[in-house]
Amino acid sequence: MLLDHVNTYLGYATHTYLGWPKWPEFIGMITRFVSPLFLYLMIEGFYHTRSRVKYLTRLFTAGVIMMAGNVTINYLFLNAKGHTDEIGFRSLIQGHDIFLTLAFIFAIVWCLENLKDRKNIFRNIILIAVFAFLCLFNEGGTFLLPMSFIIWFFREKKKTMCLGILVFALLLLLKALVTYNPGSVDSFYSYICFDDQWAMAAVIPFILLYNGERGKNTPVTKYMFYVIYPVHLWVLMIARFMIMP
Repeated sequence: MLLDHVNTYLGYATHTYLGWPKWPEFIGMITRFVSPLFLYLMIEGFYHTRSRVKYLTRLFTAGVIMMAGNVTINYLFLNAKGHTDEIGFRSLIQGHDIFLTLAFIFAIVWCLENLKDRKNIFRNIILIAVFAFLCLFNEGGTFLLPMSFIIWFFREKKKTMCLGILVFALLLLLKALVTYNPGSVDSFYSYICFDDQWAMAAVIPFILLYNGERGKNTPVTKYMFYVIYPVHLWVLMIARFMIMP
């Protein structure tokens, strides 16, 4: 995760404005398994947590705090829209925020469980549609949302789940191959490293290694991610703005 984010925020800036060597193009590809792993562990956590309400509240709260931090940094450094001097809504909210994506998917999984138990069927269908729509506008939602349905539906059949993830990844690879335009990039290698969502298939070995048991539940293990994730991204955002004119 850290390697991918350092490359995303500082790779272009340090090469263009500081003359540092280019980062390898495959960095994003080899780290693409991280967000699907977060997703898988979050769904597992849904079934292991003592309080789903607290878990969901924690994710949404972290997501709102993360968004507020992103907006503040973009505003203070006058992050303009495109090549203009105008600060727009999209330029203000730029930045990673996996918390909101996970929160929406957590809510969807909860609604799916209610549907399985035939509780408030109409209301839960509406909520799933709303949360799914919102999820699409958040970090990685376009790819993590379909994967979340695969993980939830085949949760009790791990090998089938992994097969489903592999098929989904192959479809993403097929999409990348079909949309490849030789005139738009330096090489096919560069393109396949750029359109690299298919590499999420690398999460499969980690899923197979998980034994289904709850890990250590200490304040450090419980809240470490909620601190490290936003702080390191905010530091990288600020560093990028300080390097780039």
